[in-house]
Amino acid sequence: MQLFSEQSVPSIDYLLLADRAEALNGKLYMMGGGWDRLAIGDFNQPVLICIALGIAVPWNATNRQHTLTLHIEDADGKSIAQVNAGFVAGRPPQIEVGASQRIPMVINLGCVLRGPGVYAVVATINDQESRRVTFTATAAPRPPTGGTFV
Repeated sequence: MQLFSEQSVPSIDYLLLADRAEALNGKLYMMGGGWDRLAIGDFNQPVLICIALGIAVPWNATNRQHTLTLHIEDADGKSIAQVNAGFVAGRPPQIEVGASQRIPMVINLGCVLRGPGVYAVVATINDQESRRVTFTATAAPRPPTGGTFV
């Protein structure tokens, strides 16, 4: 925990892509986390992207409403999926004066990727970009068809 920062804007401390994730009681639980490559069987079908993040909230930014925006963009910078969420970090009675807080959060975002290529998950807080993570989508190998089984 950082003590008394003059900063009054929350920021994204970490942002990870996962197969499955949840935030519960201040902790992050994930399976298949930290990937940067995704094999897609059918680019016409939606895929679920689990986005696990930690928001660092300085003391001076607590008890105020903030807006988190997450969007997925293609290599041309065009947004293909977006979600907005509001959050407020209160000051628990046991917290030291001036201490920052970390809020773990998971957002599940479904989207149709436009084809193989590089994509980015972009996180902004209060309309300012805070963190960006890229990943590459590839076509999944297709199983052989036909033939006889012995």
